[in-house]
Amino acid sequence: MTPPARGYTRFCSSALVPLVLLVMLWPQHDHRTAVHLEAARHGVVPAIPQELPDGVHLAVLKPKPAPHIAWPGIPQEQLAKFGTRSVFSGLGAWVDVYDYPLLPLHKTIAVLKKAGVQTLYMETGMSGTRQAVVPESVPWLVAAHKAGMKVVAWYLPYYVNVRSDVARTVWIARFKHNGIRFDGVGVDIEFKGAMGNNRIWNRNVVAHMNGVRRALGPDYPLAAIPPPPLQMRLAPATWDGFPWAQLGKVSSDIMLMSYWSFRTGCPQIALNCPYEFTKYNVEITRRLTGNRVPIHVIGGVGDGITWSGLNQFVQGAIDAHADGASIYDIGTTRPQWWRSLSRLRDLG
Repeated sequence: MTPPARGYTRFCSSALVPLVLLVMLWPQHDHRTAVHLEAARHGVVPAIPQELPDGVHLAVLKPKPAPHIAWPGIPQEQLAKFGTRSVFSGLGAWVDVYDYPLLPLHKTIAVLKKAGVQTLYMETGMSGTRQAVVPESVPWLVAAHKAGMKVVAWYLPYYVNVRSDVARTVWIARFKHNGIRFDGVGVDIEFKGAMGNNRIWNRNVVAHMNGVRRALGPDYPLAAIPPPPLQMRLAPATWDGFPWAQLGKVSSDIMLMSYWSFRTGCPQIALNCPYEFTKYNVEITRRLTGNRVPIHVIGGVGDGITWSGLNQFVQGAIDAHADGASIYDIGTTRPQWWRSLSRLRDLG
């Protein structure tokens, strides 16, 4: 979820950037192969060998100019009921470690409060930071709580030293500043670095989440934040064996990085349109995780989307019965967008 530097999304959205450079900079967010890029230019959906649950192939979903296409989602009456709303429900907002020195804290919190944001998701650190909770994040925790918002910390593990990542994630959950604590923790599951072995990486993902869950207990709000299924299936070799079922068992919520701004070809490729990309990612994830965990969908990225796309995203999240929704991130969310995003407050 965390780009290497502010302005990354503008950089990678340029059609002039070679695919190989995109992969070198941040392969986790745009795994389109040359075949898929070429297919997108000609408005076709290439065959994708992996099957979805119930034997449904993505390849059978032909591109349509119309904005909506049928999808074998779980009927509404069969959706799992999760009782009360959680800290992940409703409207959220995101801030990362690169935002802290750039955004005016109190002005930003005032904007979020006025917009009705219910939960602030703030990055406290990653495997590569000296501290699991960087000092710059603490004032945001205090200010957001003072404004009446819940605050969920999120952490980016590198999956090299799982024991260390477990300890750091647990430390974040137990962090306290003048009696103020985080209301939950999210794990940003995407960074692979130089690790080319999917089996080991997938095993480390599960070991990390299981270790944190054991330490914090069954009721602590713990979210998994992975890329969405429709993105993964454009690069099956990269995401082969991703442990959806295990994440569904150990997580309190699945928060999908469903960034349609990295997709091209809409409306000819209907699955790449904001509404479809949002709705179907939620519905596919629901099946992959066994319909046992709430799903929060994260749209964006903010500086690569339009007003029309934003409204389609909001409607897609509502129609998919998502538990919550948000746009990544605060620094790229235009002030006028909050009026539309406020419709997400009732999710969950």
